[in-house]
Amino acid sequence: MSLATLRTLALAALVPLLLAYLDLPFRMFRQRFVEHRWAERLVLFSIELNLLLLWLLARVFLGRDSPLAPAGAERGFAAAGAALAWAGALLAVWAKLTLGRWFSASFGIKPGHELVTRGPYAVVRHPIYLGLLALGVGLAVAHDSLLTLGIALAYAVPFHLHALIEEQMFARHFGDAWRDYAARVPRIVPRLWRRRA
Repeated sequence: MSLATLRTLALAALVPLLLAYLDLPFRMFRQRFVEHRWAERLVLFSIELNLLLLWLLARVFLGRDSPLAPAGAERGFAAAGAALAWAGALLAVWAKLTLGRWFSASFGIKPGHELVTRGPYAVVRHPIYLGLLALGVGLAVAHDSLLTLGIALAYAVPFHLHALIEEQMFARHFGDAWRDYAARVPRIVPRLWRRRA
């Protein structure tokens, strides 16, 4: 495969992600909550948007970037990046589908909310954030962009804050069930080994 084809393939990973999340506007405004934290969600959304705008300014308007791949290794990097981008996108889609009606585009607990611990949630507590980070890193590697890699990794900060806010709510709502789950399953980075009982 040519370098251009591999990079296009990496970008194509955005398609299933965007299709799976097309219902976000409806999920934002047509849901009922027993607990909701809009203010924190808006602050973190503004940070995420600013990171995207910073990337756009530096990469597109100022043309500032540096390559990641050593000379001659661009195709190998592009192939690895495309694979990582697809893995991240599919993980984020799988996680959203696993949540089903409990998915929300904001921080909220819905009436009758159930704790989901199956599928990707059996591996990490926040697989959507892990998937989005992997997607961003994959796109950066595929497109040989140090700037994009830096911005993708910077998203770990707001995603970590997302996780902390959500987990405060879940601990209050689910109590011991949440604490047991949190003790067994890592937050965002999967464990490479099993914890002993």
